[in-house]
Amino acid sequence: MANILSFIYLPLLVAFLFDSASSINCDKKRDNVQYTIKQHLFCNGYDPKIRPAKSEFDSINITTYAVLYSFDISEYRSVMSFQVNYYMRWQDSSLAWNASDWSNITTLNINNDEIWSPQFENINSDYEGQPSVSCLNPDCLLRVNGYVSCSPVCRISAKCSSDYSRWPFNTLVCRMWFTNRDKELVDEVNFLPVITYLPSNRHLPTTKWCVTSVSSNKTQLSIPGATSRTVEELEFNLEHSPHLTIAIIYLPAFVLSMLNIFVCLLDSRVKEKIVIPIICMVFHFQLLQQMSNPTPEIPGVVIFIIASMILTFLLFVSTLINRWLHGLQSTPPNIVIRSMRAILSSHLMNWILKVDYLSVGQKTCTIINNDDRLTLDWVMFVKLVDRFILAAYVIIYLLLFWIYIPLQHTHNRYAESGGRVCAN
Repeated sequence: MANILSFIYLPLLVAFLFDSASSINCDKKRDNVQYTIKQHLFCNGYDPKIRPAKSEFDSINITTYAVLYSFDISEYRSVMSFQVNYYMRWQDSSLAWNASDWSNITTLNINNDEIWSPQFENINSDYEGQPSVSCLNPDCLLRVNGYVSCSPVCRISAKCSSDYSRWPFNTLVCRMWFTNRDKELVDEVNFLPVITYLPSNRHLPTTKWCVTSVSSNKTQLSIPGATSRTVEELEFNLEHSPHLTIAIIYLPAFVLSMLNIFVCLLDSRVKEKIVIPIICMVFHFQLLQQMSNPTPEIPGVVIFIIASMILTFLLFVSTLINRWLHGLQSTPPNIVIRSMRAILSSHLMNWILKVDYLSVGQKTCTIINNDDRLTLDWVMFVKLVDRFILAAYVIIYLLLFWIYIPLQHTHNRYAESGGRVCAN
């Protein structure tokens, strides 16, 4: 596609640099061969207001390319303002000439207002039509076979719909519409399907949004208070680049999750197993406060943080219960003893329970007898509960991370389209 665009714009650039268009004076003669060709073409009854067709029933096919080069995003209004360069090409057989009769000159640079050109309009996010005359219309290129190439540059706004379900990897889909402005010549001036192209620019660390694909398709547009009309819909897919968000949200959430796992490894009797969950709950709340931007839907990372805060509170409550059970001097009920005996019949569980708690500052007391047999009392029950909580928290956090923490966008549109345009 890049080669196609080079083929499109290079002749226009060369013509602009070396053959600047000038208004034609039919009564003034010059020695310049190119100027003489223009007099030959435009001073013999050519009327730029008349559609160049052999008969009123003939249609003119307009090939259109749309190239996006720059854009701005208003996230609050969900509106994308952008500059699109159109490349339009059609044939005007009345403007053809024989190159061998004119020093083998095959191209001419001409003013946009000296030829007939198709009238189009861009319909913006407010359903307002912006006519082609409002666009910047540089010189056009005329080829020896009568093919005309023009490249208007238009500034347009497009309404966007947002998807925050995978925040901070949120996306926008923005739409605008391209159509024939001359409603009386809908069939006679035939705009072929718009061919979209997306170049590549540098993806800087400060980049916030990137357009990753542009597509076009014909559709029926229903404008409030007007009849529906056939238009070409241009759809822009944008992806958010959450470099800063990952640093200020993901990293603290990961640290708080690891702290909860660390607390599960501590003995219920140590004070750190009470203090750390309280601190973690405060930081969970502050982390949620940082994500105060309202979104239409609750992002998965918010659900992860809320779930982690609930797990922290449950860990705090279970620690208080275990500390109380640890201090009981009575014998556990028979159902508790039978349950512990059934669990300890597994060699794996027997080995896990023989592993001591993680110590903080000082080594905790072991609960293993000299005969290497485990005593079925409340102390053993508390340790058994601690081991189950540790296993449950590891599994729950892995599931929460897998379900609610996105690490990239759902699919790589960059690989599909071959280009992307980014903006800060």
